[in-house]
Amino acid sequence: MPEIPEYLSDFRPRFRPPSAADLCTEVPCMTTDDTNEQVMEVFNRHRDLVSLPVVEGRQPIGLINRSIFLSQMSKQFRMELYGRKSCIAFMDKEPLIVDSALDIEALTFKTVEYGEKALSDGFIITRDGAFAGTGNGLQLMRVVADMQASRNRQIMHSIEYASVIQQSTLRSSLDALARACPQAHLVWEPRDIVGGDFYQFSTGSDGWFATVADCTGHGVPGAFMTLIASTSLNQAIEHHGPRDPAKLLGHVNRSIKQMLGQVNGQDGTPGSDDGMDAACFWFEPANGRLTFAGARLSMFLLRPGADTVEVLEGQRKGVGYVDSEIDFAWCNQEVSLPGDTLVFVSTDGLIDQIGGPRGIALGKRRVRESLVENREKSPSEINLALLETLRAWQGEHHRRDDLTFFCFRT
Repeated sequence: MPEIPEYLSDFRPRFRPPSAADLCTEVPCMTTDDTNEQVMEVFNRHRDLVSLPVVEGRQPIGLINRSIFLSQMSKQFRMELYGRKSCIAFMDKEPLIVDSALDIEALTFKTVEYGEKALSDGFIITRDGAFAGTGNGLQLMRVVADMQASRNRQIMHSIEYASVIQQSTLRSSLDALARACPQAHLVWEPRDIVGGDFYQFSTGSDGWFATVADCTGHGVPGAFMTLIASTSLNQAIEHHGPRDPAKLLGHVNRSIKQMLGQVNGQDGTPGSDDGMDAACFWFEPANGRLTFAGARLSMFLLRPGADTVEVLEGQRKGVGYVDSEIDFAWCNQEVSLPGDTLVFVSTDGLIDQIGGPRGIALGKRRVRESLVENREKSPSEINLALLETLRAWQGEHHRRDDLTFFCFRT
């Protein structure tokens, strides 16, 4: 069996989950024959004792709270009246009693349901029905906090490793891009450690294919969707080739809808409403021909000598999703681009980021202005300038989405 990596050490199986037995403290107990004078003596000897159990035989029947008992017995003539009487006079006859095998989660729910008394007074723990000891609420809360911290660490380790996997699946695309267009530059920043944006690049004999896509969700759910969508896109490219982006979007649309049960069943209820927005294109450097298909994402073009940015708008239909027909056909847009044309595509994490003095979206206009202002710079410098614009615009506002954008020159 291979050795478990260090980053997964917290996932090694435990032999026994924490239970009430881990909170059990052996304490003195009273019987129904014991008097309140004797209870007073026990409390005086054990200054840290919060509550004192009362048993009949070996079965617990009640709990005497220290504060309540001392408060009652300190009243005038109380010792004379009750000192020699049975200790059940000041006993809580309905304490929380749990078995030592009860797991911590179930114990926590029971304690909360029982109310504040179980947290302040503590609870009685039995073993096979016989008195074993007591547990206190503060100790329980500490254990629960420690368990939650441990779970959070496990979740973070899991997400961090998911990030390693996600980046590994994207690495081959970066290698393909470096071969096809060495001066191109990509920014990919998940809002969380993993995210719902992905990119894909592949090369052909006379050109190269690129996709920038935004799947439903953020974090782990979004990362799962990128795996589904990128796998479907790979299969589409293998089946149809990379030269027809619109056909590839149609293939991925059918694949996602079938995989996620978005084709209505007998009861008319879809399995989910998830999918992706995407900008896909095939580019042939030798003749400058670019074929673009967009699903709710656009492409920005800045031709040499032009004063404004041209926008190829994607169609207003997402890939997958319940409202996308299974046979929906996207359309290709073909353009001829002279050398030194700037090409830019982005997911909506850039354009929709809220910020500025009025708390509004950055918008396409500011993106276009930044492209024009920095047009003479390299693609990497253009992207870095956009990042600076975005962060200045965002200010103290919360990051809304994953961020992916891509820039190259023809």
